Amino acid sequence: MSTKFLAGTTAELESDLEDLNRKMEEEETQAKAASLGLPYVDLHNFPVDLSVLGLFTESEAKNFGAVPFYKELADLRIGATDPEHPELKDKLKELGKKNHVSLYLISRKSFLQTLRFYSKVVRPKAALDDTVRIQDQPDYQKELALLKDEGAQKTKTGSELIAMILGAAVYYKASDIHLEPESHFLKLRFRIDGVLQDMLHLSSEFQRPLFNRIKILSKLKTNLENVPQDGRLTFYYLSKPIDVRVSTLPSAYGEEAVLRLLGNEATGLKLADLGLSEQAREILERHLLKPNGMVITTGPTGSGKTTTLYAFLNQLNQPGVKIITLEDPVEYKLEGIVQTPIDHMYDFDFAKGLRAILRQDPDIVMVGEIRDQETAEVGMQAALTGHLVFSTLHTNDAAGAVPRLLNMGVKPFVIAPALSAVIAQRLVRRLCPYCKVPAKLSPTVLEKISLLLKYLPKQIPLPKAADLQFFHGAGCEKCHGLGYSGRIGIYEVLENTEAVQKLILAQTPSMASFKKAALEQGMITMVQDGILKALTGITDVEEVFRVAGEN
Repeated sequence: MSTKFLAGTTAELESDLEDLNRKMEEEETQAKAASLGLPYVDLHNFPVDLSVLGLFTESEAKNFGAVPFYKELADLRIGATDPEHPELKDKLKELGKKNHVSLYLISRKSFLQTLRFYSKVVRPKAALDDTVRIQDQPDYQKELALLKDEGAQKTKTGSELIAMILGAAVYYKASDIHLEPESHFLKLRFRIDGVLQDMLHLSSEFQRPLFNRIKILSKLKTNLENVPQDGRLTFYYLSKPIDVRVSTLPSAYGEEAVLRLLGNEATGLKLADLGLSEQAREILERHLLKPNGMVITTGPTGSGKTTTLYAFLNQLNQPGVKIITLEDPVEYKLEGIVQTPIDHMYDFDFAKGLRAILRQDPDIVMVGEIRDQETAEVGMQAALTGHLVFSTLHTNDAAGAVPRLLNMGVKPFVIAPALSAVIAQRLVRRLCPYCKVPAKLSPTVLEKISLLLKYLPKQIPLPKAADLQFFHGAGCEKCHGLGYSGRIGIYEVLENTEAVQKLILAQTPSMASFKKAALEQGMITMVQDGILKALTGITDVEEVFRVAGEN
């Protein structure tokens, strides 16, 4: 018997076995369809319309285990391997608004074969992408109030809820959307002007469809629920693109998600827009004009440090100047600036990234955060060798920056000549200009304020104690009853003067000694800056003490 004959027989045997397996699977699927009371179709040789196939994205098809295969006028037919898939039901409800949808049971082999057509698929214009597009601006306050009724919630699909949540977040000027599962409901909260506000309790049945929809939009793995994931999506609100950073985290009742809306407000800010006092602005402008040195901003997460650094870059972004940033992640796109993202997957951290970008001959460098000794030392050396360097550090105030760097292991003789200035900042809520009214403070609070103002530099003009006037927000429709609208920074700027340099070079200098030196050279503290803003009606005293403390 020849080898050729044996090879032919083997190939024929494999083909026959494959046909037999397919036939058995189709018979099993047909029997299952009958038991479920569903129609059955074999898509093996079915002429699938590729433009109809495009009603599902490839990622949706894989997630649902389903494909559209036929459409004529309003008659739309969809084949599914799992007709009970919750997200598929959601999608069918959405498509059913404009079509008569029939669901057919198909085998796994039918599904996989049809899935291959996605390499050739031509999608209808209406289904060109997965991006959420919000074209109108309903009364979101009313919409959210209506959705407090579970019956009203059930009239919405997952896609409609996502669009409503994203649109409402823009309407309320929220910076973050929090979706937090509880034992019997899914809590929706918005962070508005830095404070979390409860917006809505959704039925728990929306938890999986909403989270899976968010994951598909942000290109996360829908089948992973027990590990944290990070992604990004873009949606369009009245034709304006808005980027969203997505983070999921396992919790006791399932995954929770935080969606941060990355508006582009920071991209056009200049130094004058930040709300710095005249004294602080003069110090910073002087150091920004220097060809080298390091300026550090400090404060907790969400205190506006990145926005401040972007304002510096906007001011310095001129023809003939090369600026490179190193960020984790790149939050806002700045035209004319090279922005480099950190990638921990490839072991590309701040220290390695900083060494790499210094070889690109930049004039100005921004390092998103100083987290270790190596990053700090490379940044300081760059500041000593003709580069202007900006970065951030996590400390509570400006006086704590140098002790923090020393604790990291950076040598005092490197810090002293390299450091130009340290900024500490917080964000306070602005009073709503439409409902701002005079406020009457208690004698104890007024005494505290008088003490804080007493130690201001003498060149700061102040009214007499009896003439001090403060305000608060009563709440109105314009500010959704909150009494606040928008935020502004309060700052303190520690300049690295000769006196401060002597302290840095001294043996184990304390934080208290840096604070004393800063006050002696006329630094306005954050809480003092906040009180001055409260005196002009920008914010209120309660907000200043809440954010900056009372010291």
